Amino acid sequence: MGTDGITDRLTSLTDTPAVGGPAQEPVVLAIAQDLVTRYRLRLADNRDSRLAGLDATYDLAAASWTGQRAALVAFYTPQDTDGAGHDLARRCEAARRWGQERLQLQGAQVCDILLVALRPVTGAISTTVDPAERVRIGAAWVDAEHGTAEQLLPIPPNLPSVSDLRRHARAIQGGAVAPTLAAVDLAERQTVAGGYVAPVRRAMVTQPYLTYAFIAAFVAVYLVEKTRISSFDPTCGLLSLGALPNSADIALGNCAAAAAPTDWWRYISSAFIHDPTDYLHIIFNGLAMLWIGRIVEQLYGRLVLAGTFLVTAAAGNLVWIAATAMGFAPVTISFGASGGISGLVGLLLVLGRVQGRNVPPGLASGVRQYAVLVIVINVVFGFVNSGVNNFAHLGGLVAGALLGLALPPLAHVGGRDLRPAEQIALGAVIAVSAIALVIAGVTFVQAGPAGLSLPAS
Repeated sequence: MGTDGITDRLTSLTDTPAVGGPAQEPVVLAIAQDLVTRYRLRLADNRDSRLAGLDATYDLAAASWTGQRAALVAFYTPQDTDGAGHDLARRCEAARRWGQERLQLQGAQVCDILLVALRPVTGAISTTVDPAERVRIGAAWVDAEHGTAEQLLPIPPNLPSVSDLRRHARAIQGGAVAPTLAAVDLAERQTVAGGYVAPVRRAMVTQPYLTYAFIAAFVAVYLVEKTRISSFDPTCGLLSLGALPNSADIALGNCAAAAAPTDWWRYISSAFIHDPTDYLHIIFNGLAMLWIGRIVEQLYGRLVLAGTFLVTAAAGNLVWIAATAMGFAPVTISFGASGGISGLVGLLLVLGRVQGRNVPPGLASGVRQYAVLVIVINVVFGFVNSGVNNFAHLGGLVAGALLGLALPPLAHVGGRDLRPAEQIALGAVIAVSAIALVIAGVTFVQAGPAGLSLPAS
């Protein structure tokens, strides 16, 4: 966004003269309170040296100085009717330079800026927005006297929209009492003192319904195993239900149907099966899913929970098959949810490192420590119990940590919204997994009751 281009587009703009002290205007204070509570920005004014690079006077501003996203919302009163276009062009160019500086000093990935004129500004504006631009500048004007607002340049996401500005203007026009500057300042201090944890607290008390659904699925499949799989030959029964063998030779003999590591759907279906001869297997995995899954669901959302569990369960099984091919694992079958649960642990292990840097530091640190404790317990248990598939655990853990570098926590807890490509990818994983489970169910029905029991993952 160059200076010349903006000037050319804005030279015809005009505005009405300023009246009164802008910083005391009720509409500014009403919007400012939203900025510090809802958008988590910090108040600033012309005395703040961090605003020096803007090369212009602003009546009031709010900014984000930390995290992966820098942001600035600044209010100004146009003084010169004839020069409004040139003034806004100059402010935009200075704001662009300021944003680039914040990217370097702050280490942010993007910088979103919104300049708000406190008087109507007329004129048509058109600009080409480069999707790759890391500094995104929007502009608007708001007029509380007439209860309206208009967008001048596209407003970046996660900043007040023109509808928000218009809503505040109409409220003030209708006689709503605006907060004082002292009240806005107090709201900011209370938000900062609380560590921005209020949204997180709300998230952590929401019901993790998808976690409960996963546990219910484990129990339902287990009941099928107990009632339909023969205790005399449980191996064939588990294979017919969807357990994963690391050799096709296991399915020979009295089994009704052949099974092989090349059956792609078994990499998913095996995660929902547990040892029908050992109640502790499903009890431990059910509790682990409750303790780990609910945290992931509350911090990352249901889509990330489902996608991560399914992907890492398959990844853990792939690592186990590779270890078998290299002679590190004996010929057997694998089943159980702990590979996917290990993936959820891996996701939590990197919380706040790359994604979720705006998650309250105390919470992020506590979750990571909890993940480390779970890993240590899992390692100790894995080496003590020879029937545990440590390769599936390790593969799931590493896959989950890698996903955690790309998948963010929810925006309201300090992460960001999933990008469309991420939503599509996770949705595709869930759809393919649903097909895998359908195939497993059809295979089991066709094979009829049989039996099994071997190492659980």
